[in-house]
Amino acid sequence: MKTMKDIVFEFIQREMLSNGTSKEGVTTKEIAEALNLQRSNVSTLLNDLVKEEKLEKTATRPVLYKIRNNTASDYELSQMKFIGIDGSLSKAIQIAKAAILYPKHSLNVLVTAKAGCGTSFFCNFMYMFCKEAKIMQADAPFIKVNCRYYRNHMDELDNLLFGQEKGKLDNCYFSMAKGGMLFIDNAELLNAHQQSLIFDFLETGMIYSADRKEYMDCKDVYLVLSCNSSHVGQYNQRIPMIIELPQLKDRPLIERFDFVNYFFSIEANNAKRNIEISQEVMQALLLTEYSRNIKELEMEIKKACATACVRVMDVPNSPIIVDLHDFNSNIQKSLVKMRFRSQDILSLVGSQNCFIYDCNGTFQSNHHDELYNEMHMQYKELSNRGINAKAIQDVINNHVTNLFKQYNYNHGYDESYDTEQLSKIVDFRIIELVQKFSEMTKTELKIILKPSVFYGLCLHMNSLLSIKSSLLSIKSSHSRVDNDQLNFIVQNYPKEYALSAQFALDFKDMSGIELPPEEIAIITMFLVKTKDEIDNGHPVLLYILHGSGIAEALKEVTISLTHCNNVYSYDLHLEKDNLKAMDEIRSLILKIDEGQGVIVIYDMGSIRTMLDTIAQENDVKIRYIHIPITLIGIDVARKCLQEEDIDYVYHTTLLEMKSLDDNKNYKREVVITLCQTGDGGAFQLKQYIDQYSKLGFKTIPLAISKRDELIKKVMEIKKIYTIHCFVGTYNPNLLGIPYISINKVFENRAEDIDRILMFEPLQSKCMGYSGIYSFLEEQFKFISVSKLKSILPSIVDQLDVVYSLNSEQKIGLFIHIACLLEKCKEGIHFALGKEERQLIDLYEDDYKTISKIIKPLEKNFKVIIDDSQIACIIRIVNKI
Repeated sequence: MKTMKDIVFEFIQREMLSNGTSKEGVTTKEIAEALNLQRSNVSTLLNDLVKEEKLEKTATRPVLYKIRNNTASDYELSQMKFIGIDGSLSKAIQIAKAAILYPKHSLNVLVTAKAGCGTSFFCNFMYMFCKEAKIMQADAPFIKVNCRYYRNHMDELDNLLFGQEKGKLDNCYFSMAKGGMLFIDNAELLNAHQQSLIFDFLETGMIYSADRKEYMDCKDVYLVLSCNSSHVGQYNQRIPMIIELPQLKDRPLIERFDFVNYFFSIEANNAKRNIEISQEVMQALLLTEYSRNIKELEMEIKKACATACVRVMDVPNSPIIVDLHDFNSNIQKSLVKMRFRSQDILSLVGSQNCFIYDCNGTFQSNHHDELYNEMHMQYKELSNRGINAKAIQDVINNHVTNLFKQYNYNHGYDESYDTEQLSKIVDFRIIELVQKFSEMTKTELKIILKPSVFYGLCLHMNSLLSIKSSLLSIKSSHSRVDNDQLNFIVQNYPKEYALSAQFALDFKDMSGIELPPEEIAIITMFLVKTKDEIDNGHPVLLYILHGSGIAEALKEVTISLTHCNNVYSYDLHLEKDNLKAMDEIRSLILKIDEGQGVIVIYDMGSIRTMLDTIAQENDVKIRYIHIPITLIGIDVARKCLQEEDIDYVYHTTLLEMKSLDDNKNYKREVVITLCQTGDGGAFQLKQYIDQYSKLGFKTIPLAISKRDELIKKVMEIKKIYTIHCFVGTYNPNLLGIPYISINKVFENRAEDIDRILMFEPLQSKCMGYSGIYSFLEEQFKFISVSKLKSILPSIVDQLDVVYSLNSEQKIGLFIHIACLLEKCKEGIHFALGKEERQLIDLYEDDYKTISKIIKPLEKNFKVIIDDSQIACIIRIVNKI
């Protein structure tokens, strides 16, 4: 509850920041009248606030009270420059000054830091200090080049940095930086040739041409390199002065508080509106861990302010009130840490319930300043076209979301290789080998391996090394690449395959293992993925475990070892209400899902039931991995108290774990085949799977078009069996059960059916009807398949022209009509039910069109297709 002192303080803040006539301060009388308080009481409260250094008062008559200049609303850019100058940055600044002021000539510097720690800002500070210390002239150049921008154009970087093309030596960046500073950011991305030229400069102060016949004296260039902290070894023997910048998590809380205040002040100035946040928002921002450090904090605040701005765009002069829900779920959830750091937080924010940032501050702009102008212009244009405010808000909200995706501030991976962490699980010889391979791909193919691909290749090669004593097991294992795929890779990616073959030879020299062509093809696919991949999203991993901090700790370890930021966590506290927990898990899953689903590792309890409900209600693909570690721990702890024999506890636990594992699979697995109407297609799919599959799955055909009936039937099956997957003409999106399209079945060989059912990757061929014909020829007794070949495809094509069918509908129709003709020939007729009659009445035009298109079938096969079956076709083409 707010105290009267808090109310008075917030009133003065509002008056000074929103009322132009109160900029000099507020009188006791004005406060008393506005808040309906006694003047004597107000005077006491004001004096207390002055003593607490929240307010200051003037020596005028009447006395004016105003916010002290050192509060959050008065932060300026110069203060950001020195956030941490006497704290976490003091050592870095001391080294920088020592290097700059070194007698005779400043020492070149290497700055190491994780992404987003403020490297560029710190180097700019060094440049300004050089000018203030008269080391450089006032007009000295400051040249910055970010190697990340040239990852796929290293030749261009050669020319820009060193003037490697003939006649351009005098026009390169080293030449332009004479008498000033050259800042090379992300220097770890430089290739071996470029690094050698840098080393030449560090030793001689010269830049040489490609043929080394020409050179240029660049001793007056002050070189500053920056790289990720895991790549210091590339340069530290050549550059003695190394400055390490701390991560945001390692900086004191007061500095994070200063950054939060500064960034909100910037946004208030950019938006030209005051910004207000609650104490809850401030606490959440202070407690959150940011994987991309200061940059991520800045972008999260910017995005939240832009989102909140949309809500008040049609209310002139209204402040932007940023709510906790304007931030992502990680920031929202961080409040659970409050009980562990409440004393530290309260010492900073005190009892202040509202933070207000003035829109009239003066701040430097950055590349996002036009965001608010663009939002206002878009709002104005849509409003002039007569579009209502709610629709405009939706449009601009989507625009803001897409804009921040474009800036790509929240990468799914860290754009650097953390070999130190990787070496904990991968042989360091493998890491060195893949690093060498990465350099080769950059030089020869102009391909930069993403960290996710780099780590994936390291882990893959490490797994091959683990079977060092058994080359036969590599060759004889079930190959993931067949001959067709191998030929495709060799023919279409010959350079990539050749480089991978060279890598395989290096691997053989190191390990003694000779890799077969199939394994070389898999290595090639790592390069092809990097070169050709269009990112449509990926599955993500979510830990859900009971207890406090268990899931979070596993997430952190996984991210630390794999460097993939596609891992999330939810700690299910034992005292938490299940309904509330399910709502929180639902929000988290919807937030993290990239469209390809979520794999959940969970321990026990009702988590699976919650996830089933979420998958069904929100149409999200969820797959489950049940690891009952908590239950096992509870059981072992209980046994240890009851027994004295350690071996008894150990062996009985192992037996129970085996029993638990066996019980998980006591239900027989089934495959459900689906078609929308009629059991023909579903039954034929069942026959196909039963004939060619050797997995032993029971196959159940279902032909149910109504979703509620389908759910009911699937739930009945689920009580008796474990449902392995759906196979059919449409994806029902039920209970997170995997789906395999009928296309996948018939566009591959019959011998591949088990690989398809086990979700192994196959390079699919173009869809045709040949596989279906082969199977139907074995099944049909009354219909000539050769006659079917000459007529049915054109019928399906005509329906496709009218209804724009997708591939699944076309295959579903093909099988449905073929089976329908077989049954008609057999003499089986179908009665027209009430629902079918209503459907025909409702889709009268479709009834006439379809009846006309299928007439040739009736004529050629000498059958009459009942209206009930025409109603089935209407359902398929209209996805009813």
